[in-house]
Amino acid sequence: MINIAILGVGRWGSHFINILRANPFVKLRAIVDPNPLALETCQKKYQLNSQEIQLLNNWQEINTISDLNAVIITTPATTHYHLIKFLLNSGYHVLSEKPLTTNSLECIELTQLAKSKNLQLFIDHTYLFNPLINKAQQIINQGQLGNLKYAYASRTHLDAIRQDVDVIWDLAIHDISMLNFLLNQKPIKVRAEGQYLLRNNIADVAWLKLYYPDNFIATIHVSWLNHDKQRKLTIVGEKSSLIFDEMSGQSPLVLCQGKIKDNSSYFSVENRNTEIINHPPFNTLELMCDRFLSNIENNQEQEISSGKLATDLVKILEALSQSLKSDSRVIEVKN
Repeated sequence: MINIAILGVGRWGSHFINILRANPFVKLRAIVDPNPLALETCQKKYQLNSQEIQLLNNWQEINTISDLNAVIITTPATTHYHLIKFLLNSGYHVLSEKPLTTNSLECIELTQLAKSKNLQLFIDHTYLFNPLINKAQQIINQGQLGNLKYAYASRTHLDAIRQDVDVIWDLAIHDISMLNFLLNQKPIKVRAEGQYLLRNNIADVAWLKLYYPDNFIATIHVSWLNHDKQRKLTIVGEKSSLIFDEMSGQSPLVLCQGKIKDNSSYFSVENRNTEIINHPPFNTLELMCDRFLSNIENNQEQEISSGKLATDLVKILEALSQSLKSDSRVIEVKN
Protein backbone atom coordinates (compact mmCIF):
# COMPACT_ATOMS: atom_id res chain seq x y z
CA MET A 1 0.00 0.00 0.00
CA ILE A 2 1.40 3.40 -1.05
CA ASN A 3 0.18 6.43 0.91
CA ILE A 4 -0.23 9.54 -1.26
CA ALA A 5 -1.18 13.20 -0.84
CA ILE A 6 -2.37 15.51 -3.64
CA LEU A 7 -1.41 19.18 -3.77
CA GLY A 8 -3.99 21.17 -5.74
CA VAL A 9 -7.66 20.37 -6.42
CA GLY A 10 -8.13 22.04 -9.77
CA ARG A 11 -9.22 20.20 -12.92
CA TRP A 12 -6.16 17.94 -13.06
CA GLY A 13 -6.11 17.31 -9.32
CA SER A 14 -9.71 16.12 -9.50
CA HIS A 15 -8.76 13.56 -12.14
CA PHE A 16 -6.06 12.19 -9.84
CA ILE A 17 -8.54 11.88 -6.96
CA ASN A 18 -10.75 9.64 -9.09
CA ILE A 19 -7.85 7.50 -10.30
CA LEU A 20 -6.20 7.02 -6.91
CA ARG A 21 -9.40 6.22 -5.02
CA ALA A 22 -10.10 3.42 -7.48
CA ASN A 23 -6.62 1.90 -7.09
CA PRO A 24 -6.51 -0.92 -4.49
CA PHE A 25 -2.77 -0.42 -3.94
CA VAL A 26 -3.08 3.26 -2.99
CA LYS A 27 -4.36 5.03 0.08
CA LEU A 28 -5.16 8.70 -0.47
CA ARG A 29 -4.15 10.33 2.82
CA ALA A 30 -4.52 14.06 2.19
CA ILE A 31 -5.69 16.71 -0.27
CA VAL A 32 -4.13 20.15 0.02
CA ASP A 33 -5.31 23.45 -1.39
CA PRO A 34 -5.01 27.00 0.00
CA ASN A 35 -8.62 27.72 -1.01
CA PRO A 36 -11.05 26.46 1.70
CA LEU A 37 -13.99 26.68 -0.71
CA ALA A 38 -12.17 24.45 -3.22
CA LEU A 39 -11.60 21.84 -0.52
CA GLU A 40 -15.22 22.02 0.62
CA THR A 41 -16.44 21.59 -2.95
CA CYS A 42 -14.06 18.67 -3.43
CA GLN A 43 -15.25 16.99 -0.23
CA LYS A 44 -18.89 17.23 -1.24
CA LYS A 45 -18.31 16.18 -4.85
CA TYR A 46 -16.38 13.03 -3.93
CA GLN A 47 -18.07 12.44 -0.54
CA LEU A 48 -14.71 12.28 1.18
CA ASN A 49 -14.43 11.00 4.73
CA SER A 50 -12.34 13.61 6.55
CA GLN A 51 -11.33 10.97 9.10
CA GLU A 52 -9.60 8.98 6.37
CA ILE A 53 -8.49 11.78 4.03
CA GLN A 54 -7.20 14.98 5.60
CA LEU A 55 -8.19 18.25 3.91
CA LEU A 56 -5.40 20.79 4.46
CA ASN A 57 -4.85 24.42 3.50
CA ASN A 58 -1.11 24.47 4.22
CA TRP A 59 1.07 22.13 2.16
CA GLN A 60 3.73 22.01 4.89
CA GLU A 61 1.24 20.22 7.13
CA ILE A 62 1.67 17.01 5.16
CA ASN A 63 4.82 16.41 7.22
CA THR A 64 2.49 15.60 10.13
CA ILE A 65 1.01 12.62 8.24
CA SER A 66 2.53 9.34 9.31
CA ASP A 67 3.67 6.80 6.70
CA LEU A 68 3.21 9.18 3.77
CA ASN A 69 5.21 7.86 0.79
CA ALA A 70 4.50 10.14 -2.15
CA VAL A 71 2.99 13.46 -3.20
CA ILE A 72 1.33 14.46 -6.48
CA ILE A 73 1.66 18.12 -7.50
CA THR A 74 -1.01 19.74 -9.68
CA THR A 75 -0.32 23.35 -8.73
CA PRO A 76 0.73 26.21 -11.05
CA ALA A 77 4.11 25.69 -12.76
CA THR A 78 5.69 28.67 -11.00
CA THR A 79 5.18 26.93 -7.62
CA HIS A 80 6.81 23.63 -8.59
CA TYR A 81 10.43 24.33 -7.71
CA HIS A 82 9.95 25.24 -4.05
CA LEU A 83 7.30 22.57 -3.49
CA ILE A 84 9.32 19.76 -5.05
CA LYS A 85 12.50 20.77 -3.25
CA PHE A 86 10.67 20.75 0.10
CA LEU A 87 9.02 17.39 -0.63
CA LEU A 88 12.21 15.67 -1.76
CA ASN A 89 14.07 16.98 1.28
CA SER A 90 11.21 15.61 3.40
CA GLY A 91 11.74 12.15 1.92
CA TYR A 92 8.73 11.84 -0.41
CA HIS A 93 8.55 10.50 -3.94
CA VAL A 94 7.10 13.18 -6.22
CA LEU A 95 4.87 13.11 -9.28
CA SER A 96 4.70 16.56 -10.84
CA GLU A 97 2.44 17.91 -13.54
CA LYS A 98 4.33 19.36 -16.50
CA PRO A 99 6.49 21.41 -16.83
CA LEU A 100 8.86 20.30 -14.06
CA THR A 101 9.72 23.97 -13.41
CA THR A 102 10.03 27.11 -15.53
CA ASN A 103 13.83 27.18 -15.25
CA SER A 104 16.20 24.50 -16.59
CA LEU A 105 18.81 25.09 -13.87
CA GLU A 106 16.14 24.42 -11.26
CA CYS A 107 15.19 21.24 -13.15
CA ILE A 108 18.78 20.03 -13.03
CA GLU A 109 19.01 20.81 -9.32
CA LEU A 110 15.81 18.90 -8.49
CA THR A 111 16.83 15.93 -10.64
CA GLN A 112 20.16 15.69 -8.84
CA LEU A 113 18.47 16.11 -5.46
CA ALA A 114 16.06 13.23 -6.15
CA LYS A 115 18.98 11.01 -7.15
CA SER A 116 20.94 11.89 -4.02
CA LYS A 117 17.90 11.07 -1.88
CA ASN A 118 17.19 7.85 -3.81
CA LEU A 119 13.66 9.10 -4.54
CA GLN A 120 11.48 9.07 -7.63
CA LEU A 121 10.97 12.42 -9.36
CA PHE A 122 8.34 11.55 -11.94
CA ILE A 123 7.05 14.12 -14.44
CA ASP A 124 3.67 13.70 -16.11
CA HIS A 125 4.18 14.32 -19.83
CA THR A 126 0.86 12.57 -20.34
CA TYR A 127 1.01 11.70 -24.03
CA LEU A 128 4.18 9.65 -23.62
CA PHE A 129 2.11 7.09 -21.70
CA ASN A 130 -0.51 6.86 -24.46
CA PRO A 131 -0.41 3.40 -26.15
CA LEU A 132 -1.25 4.97 -29.52
CA ILE A 133 1.81 7.25 -29.33
CA ASN A 134 3.91 4.17 -28.58
CA LYS A 135 2.31 2.49 -31.62
CA ALA A 136 3.11 5.56 -33.72
CA GLN A 137 6.76 5.32 -32.67
CA GLN A 138 6.81 1.66 -33.75
CA ILE A 139 5.36 2.55 -37.16
CA ILE A 140 8.05 5.21 -37.69
CA ASN A 141 10.87 2.94 -36.47
CA GLN A 142 9.69 0.19 -38.84
CA GLY A 143 10.20 2.59 -41.75
CA GLN A 144 6.56 2.66 -42.85
CA LEU A 145 6.75 6.41 -43.44
CA GLY A 146 10.05 6.22 -45.33
CA ASN A 147 12.36 9.21 -45.05
CA LEU A 148 10.72 11.78 -42.79
CA LYS A 149 10.06 15.15 -44.43
CA TYR A 150 8.38 17.48 -41.92
CA ALA A 151 5.73 17.67 -39.19
CA TYR A 152 3.02 20.07 -38.10
CA ALA A 153 0.74 20.31 -35.08
CA SER A 154 -2.19 22.41 -33.91
CA ARG A 155 -3.40 22.60 -30.30
CA THR A 156 -6.13 25.18 -29.72
CA HIS A 157 -9.17 25.75 -27.51
CA LEU A 158 -11.28 28.41 -25.85
CA ASP A 159 -10.85 27.34 -22.24
CA ALA A 160 -8.43 26.93 -19.30
CA ILE A 161 -6.50 30.16 -19.88
CA ARG A 162 -3.50 30.11 -17.55
CA GLN A 163 -2.24 32.91 -15.34
CA ASP A 164 1.20 31.50 -14.48
CA VAL A 165 2.70 30.66 -17.89
CA ASP A 166 2.01 31.59 -21.52
CA VAL A 167 0.33 29.45 -24.16
CA ILE A 168 3.67 27.99 -25.32
CA TRP A 169 4.54 26.59 -21.91
CA ASP A 170 0.96 25.43 -21.37
CA LEU A 171 0.10 23.77 -24.70
CA ALA A 172 3.14 23.40 -26.98
CA ILE A 173 5.02 21.27 -24.46
CA HIS A 174 2.63 18.39 -25.28
CA ASP A 175 3.44 18.37 -29.00
CA ILE A 176 7.16 18.95 -28.44
CA SER A 177 7.32 15.99 -26.05
CA MET A 178 5.55 13.78 -28.61
CA LEU A 179 7.75 14.94 -31.49
CA ASN A 180 10.95 14.32 -29.54
CA PHE A 181 9.70 10.89 -28.54
CA LEU A 182 8.56 9.88 -32.03
CA LEU A 183 11.67 11.21 -33.78
CA ASN A 184 14.06 10.11 -31.02
CA GLN A 185 15.69 13.53 -31.43
CA LYS A 186 15.63 17.00 -29.93
CA PRO A 187 15.47 20.27 -31.90
CA ILE A 188 18.78 22.07 -32.18
CA LYS A 189 17.23 25.51 -32.73
CA VAL A 190 13.78 27.09 -32.55
CA ARG A 191 11.79 30.15 -33.55
CA ALA A 192 8.62 31.61 -32.00
CA GLU A 193 6.14 34.26 -33.06
CA GLY A 194 3.28 35.22 -30.77
CA GLN A 195 0.43 37.61 -30.08
CA TYR A 196 -0.75 39.20 -26.83
CA LEU A 197 -4.48 39.60 -27.43
CA LEU A 198 -5.80 39.30 -23.86
CA ARG A 199 -2.93 40.72 -21.82
CA ASN A 200 0.27 42.61 -22.54
CA ASN A 201 2.62 40.24 -20.72
CA ILE A 202 1.44 36.69 -21.55
CA ALA A 203 1.29 35.37 -25.12
CA ASP A 204 -2.03 33.66 -25.80
CA VAL A 205 -1.48 32.74 -29.48
CA ALA A 206 1.79 31.47 -30.98
CA TRP A 207 3.35 29.91 -34.07
CA LEU A 208 6.49 27.87 -33.46
CA LYS A 209 9.14 26.36 -35.66
CA LEU A 210 11.44 23.60 -34.44
CA TYR A 211 14.57 22.70 -36.39
CA TYR A 212 15.68 19.10 -35.87
CA PRO A 213 18.86 17.45 -37.18
CA ASP A 214 18.89 16.26 -40.84
CA ASN A 215 16.90 19.35 -41.92
CA PHE A 216 13.66 18.05 -40.41
CA ILE A 217 11.34 20.94 -39.47
CA ALA A 218 8.21 20.89 -37.31
CA THR A 219 5.72 23.73 -36.97
CA ILE A 220 3.26 24.10 -34.09
CA HIS A 221 0.29 26.44 -33.68
CA VAL A 222 -1.09 26.99 -30.17
CA SER A 223 -3.95 29.22 -29.03
CA TRP A 224 -6.20 29.83 -26.06
CA LEU A 225 -8.59 31.89 -28.20
CA ASN A 226 -9.64 29.55 -31.00
CA HIS A 227 -13.28 28.39 -30.86
CA ASP A 228 -12.24 25.47 -33.07
CA LYS A 229 -10.72 22.99 -30.60
CA GLN A 230 -7.84 21.15 -32.24
CA ARG A 231 -5.53 18.41 -30.98
CA LYS A 232 -3.69 17.23 -34.08
CA LEU A 233 -0.14 16.15 -34.87
CA THR A 234 0.96 14.97 -38.33
CA ILE A 235 4.32 13.56 -39.41
CA VAL A 236 4.87 13.47 -43.17
CA GLY A 237 7.20 10.95 -44.80
CA GLU A 238 8.04 10.03 -48.38
CA LYS A 239 5.81 6.93 -48.27
CA SER A 240 3.09 7.80 -45.74
CA SER A 241 1.79 10.39 -43.33
CA LEU A 242 0.96 9.52 -39.74
CA ILE A 243 -1.88 11.54 -38.19
CA PHE A 244 -2.72 11.68 -34.49
CA ASP A 245 -5.99 13.59 -34.14
CA GLU A 246 -7.75 13.41 -30.79
CA MET A 247 -10.79 15.26 -32.12
CA SER A 248 -11.41 12.63 -34.79
CA GLY A 249 -14.65 10.68 -34.57
CA GLN A 250 -12.76 7.45 -35.20
CA SER A 251 -9.48 6.19 -33.78
CA PRO A 252 -7.09 9.13 -33.18
CA LEU A 253 -4.24 7.41 -35.05
CA VAL A 254 -4.39 7.05 -38.85
CA LEU A 255 -1.76 6.02 -41.39
CA CYS A 256 -2.28 7.59 -44.83
CA GLN A 257 -0.30 5.95 -47.63
CA GLY A 258 0.39 6.97 -51.20
CA LYS A 259 3.37 7.06 -53.54
CA ILE A 260 4.22 10.14 -55.61
CA LYS A 261 5.35 9.13 -59.11
CA ASP A 262 7.43 11.44 -61.28
CA ASN A 263 6.13 11.20 -64.86
CA SER A 264 8.71 13.65 -66.23
CA SER A 265 6.19 16.34 -67.19
CA TYR A 266 3.86 15.86 -64.21
CA PHE A 267 3.48 14.09 -60.85
CA SER A 268 0.83 11.50 -60.00
CA VAL A 269 -0.12 9.67 -56.82
CA GLU A 270 -0.45 5.89 -56.72
CA ASN A 271 -1.46 3.23 -54.19
CA ARG A 272 -3.53 5.50 -51.95
CA ASN A 273 -4.67 3.80 -48.76
CA THR A 274 -5.86 4.86 -45.31
CA GLU A 275 -5.31 2.56 -42.35
CA ILE A 276 -7.05 3.27 -39.04
CA ILE A 277 -4.91 2.12 -36.10
CA ASN A 278 -7.27 0.79 -33.43
CA HIS A 279 -6.52 0.03 -29.79
CA PRO A 280 -8.66 -1.31 -26.92
CA PRO A 281 -10.05 1.43 -24.63
CA PHE A 282 -7.61 2.87 -22.09
CA ASN A 283 -7.22 5.71 -19.60
CA THR A 284 -3.86 7.41 -20.16
CA LEU A 285 -3.80 9.06 -16.73
CA GLU A 286 -4.47 5.70 -15.10
CA LEU A 287 -1.62 4.11 -17.07
CA MET A 288 0.67 6.96 -16.05
CA CYS A 289 -0.24 6.57 -12.37
CA ASP A 290 0.41 2.83 -12.56
CA ARG A 291 3.86 3.58 -13.97
CA PHE A 292 4.56 5.98 -11.10
CA LEU A 293 3.58 3.37 -8.52
CA SER A 294 5.70 0.77 -10.30
CA ASN A 295 8.70 3.10 -10.27
CA ILE A 296 8.30 3.54 -6.51
CA GLU A 297 7.94 -0.19 -5.89
CA ASN A 298 10.93 -1.14 -8.04
CA ASN A 299 12.95 1.99 -7.24
CA GLN A 300 13.56 2.34 -10.97
CA GLU A 301 13.50 5.49 -13.10
CA GLN A 302 12.25 5.41 -16.68
CA GLU A 303 13.30 7.80 -19.44
CA ILE A 304 9.83 9.07 -20.41
CA SER A 305 9.11 10.28 -16.86
CA SER A 306 12.63 11.31 -15.90
CA GLY A 307 13.95 14.64 -14.72
CA LYS A 308 16.41 14.60 -17.61
CA LEU A 309 13.67 14.44 -20.24
CA ALA A 310 11.73 17.13 -18.41
CA THR A 311 14.84 19.32 -18.27
CA ASP A 312 15.43 18.93 -22.01
CA LEU A 313 11.86 20.08 -22.68
CA VAL A 314 12.24 23.10 -20.42
CA LYS A 315 15.43 24.07 -22.29
CA ILE A 316 13.44 24.03 -25.54
CA LEU A 317 10.69 26.15 -23.98
CA GLU A 318 13.29 28.60 -22.67
CA ALA A 319 14.72 28.96 -26.18
CA LEU A 320 11.22 29.55 -27.58
CA SER A 321 10.59 32.20 -24.93
CA GLN A 322 13.88 33.86 -25.81
CA SER A 323 12.91 33.89 -29.48
CA LEU A 324 9.50 35.36 -28.64
CA LYS A 325 11.16 38.19 -26.72
CA SER A 326 13.73 38.94 -29.42
CA ASP A 327 11.55 39.64 -32.47
CA SER A 328 11.21 35.95 -33.40
CA ARG A 329 14.93 35.43 -33.87
CA VAL A 330 16.10 31.83 -34.36
CA ILE A 331 17.58 30.61 -31.05
CA GLU A 332 19.84 27.63 -30.46
CA VAL A 333 18.68 25.18 -27.79
CA LYS A 334 21.07 24.67 -24.89
CA ASN A 335 22.63 21.24 -24.53
